[in-house]
Parts: sequence; structure tokens; C-alpha cells
Amino acid sequence: IYISSSWFDGHYMWNICQQALDGMISDKPMTMLAVDLAVVINHSIKSRKQMKRERKKQDPTTWALEFLNLRLKSNERAYFEYELLNKNQRLRQPFYPRKHMDVKMNKKNPYAIPRQNGEVRIIAVDCAFIKGSRNDNSIYSCIRALPESVKYQRENTEDYVMSKGYRRQLNYMEAAEDTECNAQAIRIRQLYDDYNADYIVIDQRNAGVSIITALQRPLYDPDRNVEYEPLLVMNNDDIAKMSSNPNAKPVIYTITASQKLNSDIAMNFTTNLENEMIDLLVPLNIAQEDVLPNIDGYSEAIAQTSVDSQLAFEKPFLETSEFISETINLVYEKKEQTGAVVISETGTNCKDRYTSFSYGSYFIDKLAEDLLSAQDEYETCVFVN
Repeated sequence: IYISSSWFDGHYMWNICQQALDGMISDKPMTMLAVDLAVVINHSIKSRKQMKRERKKQDPTTWALEFLNLRLKSNERAYFEYELLNKNQRLRQPFYPRKHMDVKMNKKNPYAIPRQNGEVRIIAVDCAFIKGSRNDNSIYSCIRALPESVKYQRENTEDYVMSKGYRRQLNYMEAAEDTECNAQAIRIRQLYDDYNADYIVIDQRNAGVSIITALQRPLYDPDRNVEYEPLLVMNNDDIAKMSSNPNAKPVIYTITASQKLNSDIAMNFTTNLENEMIDLLVPLNIAQEDVLPNIDGYSEAIAQTSVDSQLAFEKPFLETSEFISETINLVYEKKEQTGAVVISETGTNCKDRYTSFSYGSYFIDKLAEDLLSAQDEYETCVFVN
């Protein structure tokens, strides 16, 4: 007896279900049962109200798999396969920003993540400016870049250590519908401080430059009663000149998207996934069993039936699920003349989460190039075939 939700093409249950179906058709003693949420409601296992509340927590793909029991097959034009993303879901350490009241009372963040030696932290932003648009949200990604290396043992001399670059960990992702540039800049600064970040990566297209301009000026945060010092763009002199303080810390990296750059970002992102240098949070069902019960406050939220508090703890895992759902639904077209890969969404699907994370990952690629070029020991070897 096997019990499982449907899941994507390639999941082990697909072969088992097909064997059972073929066996039933051939009059063999095999049975396959497929039930959806209607059965749950009909037998009063859960109420319609409970299922509506559950629906609000799920992205469309997870809802179709877990509750409608639909078997989903990847689009033939899909650039990212589900299995590629799923095998990188190993992270069990979410991040939670501080509450405004805790900042006012000068309380430390109980969910802060200790920093490792050589670690770099990034807030990656994809901006939106059309309020209420289903497929256009501002996305803020909190990403850790952890340096990794490999050691080679050599006879009669010291071992040689070579850098592998940075491992990327997506600890937190947030979607917001705020369209006012100043409000978005303030939220970015809140996350920048809460996450103890080193850099902000942001797309400067459209009105993105307005948010960057706000970040380069003193910002007053009424929710936290804090004034933030201006920050400076590090890779665009024309925008940096707009800063109210030319001596501000240069930590803002701007992305000027183009077909060629977006193609490079997509290919680099795929390479990092294939090399398993990206850590995504584990699926929510695993988190509910093995991760969240160990986080202070989650069990109390369950006991008190506080849905909002429970959702706040589950949010990083839900956003990761939404990121995966968005990413596997992206399709691509390869331009014959340039060889560039053009990634796009279909219908009402989004790509904001992919854009935010992939832009942050691209910046980490640039940091990795600097890390590799900083190695001071190089040797030449002769390979004989």
C-alpha cells in the first residue's frame, strides 16, 4: 500500500500509479484510488471553511497537486524542471524579520542567523509599481552567500585549497503590493538591517531608479521610529551622483536588464542548480513535521489556533513553494541569431520571485569571480593522454 499526493512528472508515484492502472485494466489484483478535497468535505474530515482557509495559504500549483489530486506534467518549453529545483530543497533554517514593536523596544531578533566567516548577505529586489496586478508584485529575497572550497592533498608539500565559489541560501522571501517608492525603499532598509545584509541588488528599470534614489537619501521610518542613513550605488556613477551623501556606504548594486544579460543570468542560475550550489527551504509538509516545531512560538500559535501567527511562521516555506511553482512554469525561446535564451511567463503566471532570486544569484556570481581571482597560488600541470 502506497499513499501519496500526486506531484510532478518524475515523482516515484507516477510509475507506481501507472503500474496499478495497467494492472486494473488487465484484471490483475491491483487497485488505485484517487481522491480530492470533495471526499474530505463529504465525509466531514474537514469543513468547507477550513478548506477555503487552506486554499489561501497555497500557491495554485501546490493546491492542484495536494488537494485536487491532479497529475501535472512539465511544459515542453519549460526552462527549469521541477526535479532540478526539488533536489535543492534541503535548507532547514528560515529567517524571520523583526516586528516593528520589537525594534522600538530595542529587542534582539530571536530568529537572527549567526554569521559565518567570509559570509556575504544580500537583499535582492524585483520592483513592481502596478497595485493589484496579480502577476506583478515587489519581491524581496534574503540570500546568504557562503564561501566553499575544496582541498587537494599533495605529497611533500602543503595541501592546496581551491575556492568553489559561494553557496546560496534563500532563507526568506517576501511579496508586497506597495507601489509607493518611498514605502518600498523603507521596507528594503528594514530587511537590510534585520538580515544584517551587506548588499542590496535591485533592478533599475522602469521606476526602480526612483526607489534607488530614495535609498540614496536619508529615510525616516515611522513604523519603527528610525532614520536610515543614505546608501550609495556602487556600479553606476551617474546614479551615484544623485546621492545626498557622496561618502555613503557603496552597497547598492543595480541591474540594467537586457536580453543578453537575462540570458546569462538564466544559464548561470541553471548551472548553480545543477551543481547543487543553491539551498532552498524544504517543502512545507516536512517543515511542519521536523523544522517548525523546534522554532519558538510556532507550537503556541498552533495551540492557540492563531491562523495569522501560524502563517507568519510558515511564510518562508510557502514563498519557497510559490517560487518553485512560478519558476517551473516559465517557458523559454532561443534566439537563432544571438543564441540568447528568453525566459517569459505564460498567461497569469508570474516570474517576479524568479527574477528577484536570480538577480541576487547573478551578483553572487560576480562576487565569486572576485573570490577566484584573489587566489594567490596557481600552478601549471602537464596532462598526458
